[in-house]
Amino acid sequence: MKLKIKHVILILLPVALHSQIFAQELMPTLHALTIAPDARSAAMGDAGVATSADINSQNWNAAKYIFMQQHGGVSLSYTPWLKAATNDIYITYLSGFYKYNNNESVSASLRFFSLGNIDFYTDNYEFLQSARPNEFALDVSYSRRLGKNASGAITFRYINSTKISIQSAYPVVEHTSNVAADVAFFYQKPVDFSFAPKSEWAFGATVSNIGTKVNVSDSTSYFLPMTIKLGTRVTFNLDNNNFLSPMIEFQKSLVPSDYKYLNSSVLSAAAHGIISDLSRITWILGVEYSYKHQVCIRAGYHHESKRTNSNSYCTFGAGIKYKNMDFAASYLFVTGNRSTLLDNTYRLSIAITFGENRNDRYEYNL
Repeated sequence: MKLKIKHVILILLPVALHSQIFAQELMPTLHALTIAPDARSAAMGDAGVATSADINSQNWNAAKYIFMQQHGGVSLSYTPWLKAATNDIYITYLSGFYKYNNNESVSASLRFFSLGNIDFYTDNYEFLQSARPNEFALDVSYSRRLGKNASGAITFRYINSTKISIQSAYPVVEHTSNVAADVAFFYQKPVDFSFAPKSEWAFGATVSNIGTKVNVSDSTSYFLPMTIKLGTRVTFNLDNNNFLSPMIEFQKSLVPSDYKYLNSSVLSAAAHGIISDLSRITWILGVEYSYKHQVCIRAGYHHESKRTNSNSYCTFGAGIKYKNMDFAASYLFVTGNRSTLLDNTYRLSIAITFGENRNDRYEYNL
C-alpha cells in the first residue's frame, strides 16, 4: 500500500504540532483543541485567558462574556494550517454568544479541522480511494456573574475525530467521539495610576479539556490535552483615546509526560501533571494597543520549553472596527535558527455584534 507523498503530512501531524517527541514520554491526543482559532489572541502569542472580553472568548475563557458590552454577536475565523507543507489543511472556527441579562450569558462554538485529502494506492500505483479525515468540536457554555467584578463559566464539549487505519491491506475510515468540559474564572476591576487614571486590571484562570480518554485502538487510549492556564492583564487608559494592554499568561499541561501513567485515571493523571514537570510551563507575553477602540495593533511572544514542544514564536497582527463589525488578522513567525511547519501561519477573523448594553458598563468604561 502506497500513500501519496504530498499527503504524508497527516502522518507527521503530531510531529508538526509537537516538534520534539522524547522517548517513553506520553503525549495527549486531539492536538487541534490546543490551536488558537482566532486572529486576535493569535496575534498576542496565543494569550487569551485574561484579555478583554470579545466574541471568541468561548475558546479562551467563557467567563469573560459577562463583561461584554453588547447583547450578542457571532464570529468566523479561518486558518490555513501547515501551509508550508500542504495547501488543503485548514481550521475554521464559528463562535457566538447571547447575554440575556447583566448576570448570565450563553455561548457556543464549532471548530472544524480539515486534515486534507489523502489518496491511497496499491503497490502498483493503482488508485484505491480518497479520504478526507477531520476533527471537529462543538462547545456550549453557560456564564454567570459571581460578583460586581468576577464571573465564572462552565463549558461542555463534544469532540469527533476521523482517523484512517489499514485493515487487510485496505484503508478504513473510523470515527472516534468523546466529551469534555472546561471551567473558567475571570476577574476585572477599575484601577487608578498616577499616569493613567481610569485604567483596568484583570485576572483569568481556566482548566480545559477535562474528559475521559480517547480510544485510538482496541487496546490503547490517550488523554485529552488537559491544560491549566493563568493570566493577568493591565489596560492603561492613557488619554481616553489611547489604550495600552500588556499581559502575561502561563500554561501547564495536566497530562503527565511519563508513559507509565498511560493507564492511570484522568483525575490521578491530572493531579500528577499539576505537581510534576514544572519545567514544562509555557509562558506568553502579549500587548495590544487600541485607538478609540476602533484600530488595534497587537504583538506577542510564545515560549515553550524544550521539554514540551520547543515551539517558540513571535506574532503580530491588527484589527479594525467599523460600526458593529470587527476585522482582525494575525501572522506567526518562528524564532531561532530552525524552521518548523508553523512558520508563516496567518489567521483571519470577522465578527458582528448587536445590542449595546450600556447598563453593564463600569463608571468609566474601557
